[in-house]
Amino acid sequence: MSARLVESQADLLEVCAQFRSQEWIALDTEFMRERTYYAQLCLVQIAVPGFIACIDPLRVGDVAPLLDLIFDTNILKVMHAARQDLEVFYDLRRRNPGQAVDSAAETGLVPRPVFDTQIAAACLGYDDQIGYAALVKEISGVVLDKTHTRTDWSARPLKAEQLSYAADDVRYLCDVYLHLAASLAESGRSEWPRADFARLTDPQLYENDPRKAWQRIGAGERLGRRGQAILRELAEWRENTAQTSNLPRNWVMRDAEMIELARSEPRDIAELAAVSGIGDRARQKWGGQILSVIATGGNASGEAIWQTAPVLSPDQMELCRRMAKEVDRIAHEQRVSSALLGTRREIQRLVLGEPDVRLLQGWRRELVGNALLSMLAARSARVSPSAHD
Repeated sequence: MSARLVESQADLLEVCAQFRSQEWIALDTEFMRERTYYAQLCLVQIAVPGFIACIDPLRVGDVAPLLDLIFDTNILKVMHAARQDLEVFYDLRRRNPGQAVDSAAETGLVPRPVFDTQIAAACLGYDDQIGYAALVKEISGVVLDKTHTRTDWSARPLKAEQLSYAADDVRYLCDVYLHLAASLAESGRSEWPRADFARLTDPQLYENDPRKAWQRIGAGERLGRRGQAILRELAEWRENTAQTSNLPRNWVMRDAEMIELARSEPRDIAELAAVSGIGDRARQKWGGQILSVIATGGNASGEAIWQTAPVLSPDQMELCRRMAKEVDRIAHEQRVSSALLGTRREIQRLVLGEPDVRLLQGWRRELVGNALLSMLAARSARVSPSAHD
């Protein structure tokens, strides 16, 4: 079955109308973002059993009919490792909120509902990070050609082998979905992945608020309060600059350079030029802005922004070890990956008293969370002083 290449508005309207009658579609994208902040959508592949379309957004012009289809909440979107693809659509919708033409279309920022075959496969005992090609081989026995994994999808015209590669990303996704959905139902695990599917459609997952950009930088706790305030201001400035200029963050400034600026706190262009890593281009283009941001941060006051991670006591470390062993035991019993049930980091957060962990939510709580809570309660009773003391 060959794929239909869609390069005109008329063809786009025709295939979208055909897909709108479906209960579910297999969906994938090809995009480029090496030189930009926002991904450039280069190709959208959609399939149902018996029909595949490769839609070229660089040729069709107005993609509103396509977005109407993808954001239709009556159609389940089947994807593999969906997060990056969903982020592309989130950015398209957020930057072009009035692009939809169908009044019945979903107006949210992330397409939903979604069925992620990587997540579903993990619930059935496959590796929790299994790739699409490996999953297709496991289920369909087909070995996919991955020659064009790093191709330039923005170049035109698209070659026949590129289109074949792209079409394969949804061609077998249909069979994979039908197999996984049936297997989940047969094993009584259809509810297991639904919360994780829903989490993928939460807009907050894809929000890059410049005011929160400091949270991306991991070494801020090494600075004093003044340096932390400067680093926070620099992180917000970099995020804003990257977004408005549509440049990768590191093309504006690297983390290490911002940390060095927060340490050295240059006061003029000459001192800025002496900071290691600050190139001529950045200094000439943004030098005044950078110095202004540093001054603003230096005048700020308040509590420390980066907090030192809490240190587990030896008793808590031992409890984490025993909890992890219990998670491993239950995972082996259920024939799934331990990471699907709970990671070592989540166990540590539970021991440190954080209530908002996956281990205590939904089916995970019933399967493993309650057992860990019992272990935590037993430890608390053991270490707490007696009421008669």
